[in-house]
Amino acid sequence: MKKIALIISCVLCAAVSFGQTQVKGKLVDKDSKEPMPAAAVALLKSSDSSVVQTAITDNNGNFTMSGMGNGSFRIFVTFLGYKPIYRAITISSDKPQQDLGTVNISRKGLALNEVEIVQEKPPVVVKQDTLEFNAGSFKTRENAMVEDLVKKLPGVQVDKDGTVTAQGQQVTRVLVDGKPFFGTDPKMATKNLPADIVDKVQIIDRKSDQAQFTGIDDGNIEKAINIVLKPEKRKGYFGRAQAGYGTDDHFMANVTANRFRENQQLSFLGGGNNVNNLGYTPQDVFNFTNGNGSGGRGGFGGSVRSGSVNAGGLSIGSGGSGITRNWNGGLNFNQDFNTKLKLNASYFYNDSKTNTAQTSSTQYFLKDENGKDSSYFYDAKNKGLNENANHRVDMRLEYAPDSMNSVIFTPTFTYNKAHNENDNTYQSFDTSHTRLLNGGAVNNINEGTSPNISGNLLFRHRFAKQGRTFSANFSGGYNTNDRTALNLSNNQYILKSGDYAYDTIQQRNIQHSENNNEGVRLNYTEPIFKNRYLELAYNYNTSHNVSSRNTFDYNPASGNYDLHNDSLSNAFDNTTTTQMGSLNIRTQKLKYGYTIGISVQENDQQSRNVTKDSTVHLRTVNFFPVALFNYNFAKGKRFQFTYRGSTTQPTLSQLQPVPDNSNPQYIQLGNPDLKPTFTHTIQARYNSFNQVTMSGFFSNVNATFNQNQIVSKTVNDGQGRQISQPVNVNGNYNLSGFMTNIIPVKGLEQSHLNLSTNASYGQNHSFAGNVVANGATIPNEAALSTTKTMNLKENVRFDWSYKELFDFFTSGSVNWNNTASTLQNATNYFDYEFTFDFNVNLPLGFIIGSDVDYTVTTGRSAGYNQHITMLNGFVSKSVFKKKQGLIKLQGFDLLRQNVSISRTVNENYIQDVNNMVLQRYFMISFTYFLNKFGQQQQSQGPRGPGGRGMGFPGGGGFRRGGGMM
Repeated sequence: MKKIALIISCVLCAAVSFGQTQVKGKLVDKDSKEPMPAAAVALLKSSDSSVVQTAITDNNGNFTMSGMGNGSFRIFVTFLGYKPIYRAITISSDKPQQDLGTVNISRKGLALNEVEIVQEKPPVVVKQDTLEFNAGSFKTRENAMVEDLVKKLPGVQVDKDGTVTAQGQQVTRVLVDGKPFFGTDPKMATKNLPADIVDKVQIIDRKSDQAQFTGIDDGNIEKAINIVLKPEKRKGYFGRAQAGYGTDDHFMANVTANRFRENQQLSFLGGGNNVNNLGYTPQDVFNFTNGNGSGGRGGFGGSVRSGSVNAGGLSIGSGGSGITRNWNGGLNFNQDFNTKLKLNASYFYNDSKTNTAQTSSTQYFLKDENGKDSSYFYDAKNKGLNENANHRVDMRLEYAPDSMNSVIFTPTFTYNKAHNENDNTYQSFDTSHTRLLNGGAVNNINEGTSPNISGNLLFRHRFAKQGRTFSANFSGGYNTNDRTALNLSNNQYILKSGDYAYDTIQQRNIQHSENNNEGVRLNYTEPIFKNRYLELAYNYNTSHNVSSRNTFDYNPASGNYDLHNDSLSNAFDNTTTTQMGSLNIRTQKLKYGYTIGISVQENDQQSRNVTKDSTVHLRTVNFFPVALFNYNFAKGKRFQFTYRGSTTQPTLSQLQPVPDNSNPQYIQLGNPDLKPTFTHTIQARYNSFNQVTMSGFFSNVNATFNQNQIVSKTVNDGQGRQISQPVNVNGNYNLSGFMTNIIPVKGLEQSHLNLSTNASYGQNHSFAGNVVANGATIPNEAALSTTKTMNLKENVRFDWSYKELFDFFTSGSVNWNNTASTLQNATNYFDYEFTFDFNVNLPLGFIIGSDVDYTVTTGRSAGYNQHITMLNGFVSKSVFKKKQGLIKLQGFDLLRQNVSISRTVNENYIQDVNNMVLQRYFMISFTYFLNKFGQQQQSQGPRGPGGRGMGFPGGGGFRRGGGMM
């Protein structure tokens, strides 16, 4: 920590010295000599035209910039209707301050002898729904990846696992030149493409395919990033190959290869490691948590029950639990056959094997029928092995025979195979944590396969009359799910009399399900007044599911599992049909737009118990309004408001009344009388970004209110054994919001201060109680409880990149949680986190870097309050003439303090969990970079002395009022 303090001191000293330099002047009209207010002025590096400082002239035409350090620069000035001007200046220790005096600017068409007209790329361009960053203005080190570039963009954060958040919202899609790259996983592009091929990074509020075609906003927006490649990088070969080996037999190897042509992109990637570095987002992973007891009741992993409030969940250290070995590989192909036909296809395979170990301590808060405290403690240790193999094929085919018609076909195929083992030992104690209530050991072994095929076909037609459109979206899918589970347990119960009771389970269950679904959405828009449209929509979806579960007890006589257990076996045939009609009025103005409408939805659900020859029929009708509003105050300032209603149907496992006893301490029952959940969702967003000052403000407020929310009704049988059944409750809601301020630090090149505030408040009703009638089969005696949770988090982050010498960021956060329940006293705890990352480029091709994470957790149970310092570091050396090789030595968790700790606060329990994580290792690796592109295209604009013609369309530069073009 002393070394870190020394580095910070040096940085602050450098900042003070930079603050002594200054450039100022006064801008006037050359002919009238009138001052020119609100003109944009930029100070650019002479070497590469990157932006150092920006300023806006005041009402008297004056501008001042300071803190740029010594060196050769160019002043670039622009004003709408006037010719941009350029002037070279030099700042040195002998002359740290430059007064340009009066700077004359001429209207277009007049010659300037003392200036030179150039075309420049602004660092940021603000559009209505897009924030576009010029990659050249954000320098990255040699051989950096797109992820390293994205980290430097104002308002963008990248977590340690690679998750990208822009303007407070998670990025769900990354495109390359507007085309998908390995489906929809953002990490596939950010972690596998080099930064030096990028021309622009566009952060987009991406509208749906339907809205993009009609031009009418339907409110379906996702946060996306589009990577725009440099023109000269769109034709050639590039990639890298990397291999490394470390202590404790840790290894890593990966290769990426790309061949890009004018109308074609072909990419291959593959690799493997056992250091928890996936490089992608796990998708379609086979999940055993439903229907076999892996989840629930602290359930071999501590999953939170439906309807609960999670007031914890902080995971410190590396952020991941367990140690994962992974192999993966895939192909991505994009082809524009012509202006009418475009194809994207990708295949990806991953095979992962994760070893886990977990200890947990859970305190349950219960009362008996007399209101007496019956709380107890549940302590568990779990070891697990999870193996998943997944094949995924995605395709997107776009065909537009003319400007009036368009067809998009998007099929997907996945195949999953999994093997899961869990060994759990547990003990339950009374409220004093001294008297043993029960104990035992549970072993679950599961295997399963699940192929799935689905697709969408979207047809869109635009009529001759502007605003009149018709679209039809057809969807369908089919999947099967086969599972085999072995459930073994030995359980001991200590009765109130002091006697012992034993329960042994030896069972195998075989589950099979098939599901097919079809749907269609028809949409018609008609202009009714100027800038107003009538939208009519109809949705029809049907889903048919058949499932069976056969349970067999162990037969000592035969030594096989051949005794059919009728009470734990069942077969179901379920059909769900949903119809929805909508009528909306959409208004689209230059500065604002809004939608008001009404929808009615009918849900018809029929569940037939084939085993008992009984049928449950549920039909509901819901009416809900729709309201969307957006207003553009000015360029870069936008407000959006959205209200939507939606329904969620009960799952098959929630409806089935057959008990699931795979976790003998947490018996799960279904409820055939469940109603669908109806959710009201309200969202308001305000975004503001000034592309000249590089400052911004982003905020978001969300509210959800639930009717008939499905929660767990849980009771305890007096021996520490729980029985749970889903039921409907009302009155649950959640409020949340965030604010982010981006403040450029004056005097420090490429530096930003980010201030973020997050807050949430939620209320949840649920049921918990104590059954004394010797273990009732249905938890009727559970009592209604209310849990209220508040969370506040404040984060401060500072980023700074100085030329190409070094870059670093530091951040600090405070997180406060408060939870109060009718079953327990209020709990409060604070968590603190400090982070410091830096990279320094040294002579002879050396780079050193380190990151430090210091975390303090408080307010938890004994053994879970921690002071953790995570320290990683590396040193690398570029080799070969063109720096095509890189040798790297890195150390992970140098202080051997990595842990993964989380807390979950529920309606009637508090759970602390400690997971096994990857700890200290060292690794040496070698990377080879391949870059072979066609001849670079010459820029179209004239060059300034010592600079580069940037070829910015339309003249580039800054526009009047401080906005850049």
